[in-house]
Amino acid sequence: MYGRTKTIDIKTEPGDFVREVTARYIGPRRKSRSIQHAEHAAEFMRSLLRDHAREHFIALYLSGCHHVVSHSLVSLGTATASLVHPREVFQPAILVGACALIVGHNHPSGGLTESPEDIKVTWTIRHTGAFLGIPLLDHIIFDREGFSSLKEKGRLD
Repeated sequence: MYGRTKTIDIKTEPGDFVREVTARYIGPRRKSRSIQHAEHAAEFMRSLLRDHAREHFIALYLSGCHHVVSHSLVSLGTATASLVHPREVFQPAILVGACALIVGHNHPSGGLTESPEDIKVTWTIRHTGAFLGIPLLDHIIFDREGFSSLKEKGRLD
């Protein structure tokens, strides 16, 4: 079903559980958003935040024509950091059949300068995506009003 999610635990043996993984699709009944510029991605990600007090690391999963087919809150961190692993970024990408992705995170304290950790995470996701055939198009850092694109800064080359 489109637009609905369901997670169930299936009991197999006493004490053993198998988790079913689900994904949220933006189906044919909903119009998906086209991401053509870094500003579009920043606006979309900003609209997903529930609060601005902690870092949110978000992934947008895109079709071949850069429409958002799904999105995921990969990590909800602290006021100054969030943990990100490629496994959590790419598992939903594979499930929804993403052709590309854009990742981003907010800086709750303001400031749009990337940290050395931001560069390291970007490098890891970029190379994992290249291996899987799901290219990373950009990493956006944003706050309440502005944004910074690592692609536009030449950090993805």
